[in-house]
Amino acid sequence: MAAVRTRPTLVLFTVLVGAGLSACDRASTGTTAAPNPGTPVIALESTGDQSCAVATTGAAYCWGYNAHGQLGNGARSLVNAAPVAVLGGLSFRSVSVPTVAEYSCGLTAAGVPYCWGDNTNGQLGDGTTTDRLTPTRVAGGLTFQSISAGQSHACGLTGEGIAYCWGSTTTGAFGDGSAEEERLTPAVAARGMTFQSLVAGRDYSCALTPAGAAYCWGTGHHGQLGDGDTVGSATPVPVAGGLTFRSLAAGGLDVCGLTSAGRAYCWGRNTYGEVGDGSTTRRLTPVAVAGDLTFQGIAMGYETTCGVTTTGAGYCWGYNTNGGVGDGTFTHRSTPVAVSGGLTFRSISPGTGLACGITIERAVFCWGDNSDGELGDGTTVTRATPAPVVWR
Repeated sequence: MAAVRTRPTLVLFTVLVGAGLSACDRASTGTTAAPNPGTPVIALESTGDQSCAVATTGAAYCWGYNAHGQLGNGARSLVNAAPVAVLGGLSFRSVSVPTVAEYSCGLTAAGVPYCWGDNTNGQLGDGTTTDRLTPTRVAGGLTFQSISAGQSHACGLTGEGIAYCWGSTTTGAFGDGSAEEERLTPAVAARGMTFQSLVAGRDYSCALTPAGAAYCWGTGHHGQLGDGDTVGSATPVPVAGGLTFRSLAAGGLDVCGLTSAGRAYCWGRNTYGEVGDGSTTRRLTPVAVAGDLTFQGIAMGYETTCGVTTTGAGYCWGYNTNGGVGDGTFTHRSTPVAVSGGLTFRSISPGTGLACGITIERAVFCWGDNSDGELGDGTTVTRATPAPVVWR
């Protein structure tokens, strides 16, 4: 399993990215100039060290820590002080970055999967364990409707609902009965089952059937499989409670599901209240998130959870030492609290100690840990409330 990086003591700067020139234009000129002001963003994912975004043009950009080439710009610079274009001339529709790992993946408009960055465990899926500084196509000629990057493994879901996973797992995160295994190229996961969506966490995976039933597999020592036990499973086990969900989100050692009525339920370790039920008690089965809120979307970072209500209001809860909850404090929250600033969001993506969100105008705001400048505001000042990204 990949080790969590210890932050350097250097004072470093990062600027959140968007898109101006297309990725093709950037690749041909060889520049890494920042996008033009006001370029709208359609997809965004954050983690502890890096984030990636997709503009309406399909151009992808990444920013932040880059020791393994996870920014996709052909370099290994530790931290980038300005946005960098993901090279290769590809047009993306989505990106995925893990909560604690140093690689990135994306799907092109045609559903072709590419990954780049750290490949120690084969999580790039290209048949090697060689780091890649620019996007490398996942082997096998597959196309996916979605892709999800976990810590040491990644998974993709085909249009027919067949799950494929690759990378490394010690506890059965591939869901096919095997453990203690490394796979350098995609292999069918959870054989005999079809899914509508799939998420990869820290050495576990969860998915929804077409009927909305949730199944999880892999490590389960903190209850993240949701089956009422702390024993892992190398094959899919049903999440207890009889709930049906329309979407799932996976964090470090916690999972959340959103029902068709927009109600959030979570389960797992819950060290800092990221399950959102008012406690810090480990939850082995789904419990309702407090507050009687109705969400249009929910996402999980390592120990922080965020949701956007049907009216576009942002709420976060869980780990808050660095202000990643966004309520103006540094106090952990075990129930949802409103993100300060009165912004209306399309989505929020929490990472490890920070979060970024896309507003209704498709602008990007970030808050939380900024020791590497990863909030994109041109400073290394930690922010307990949303700060607008500085576009250069």
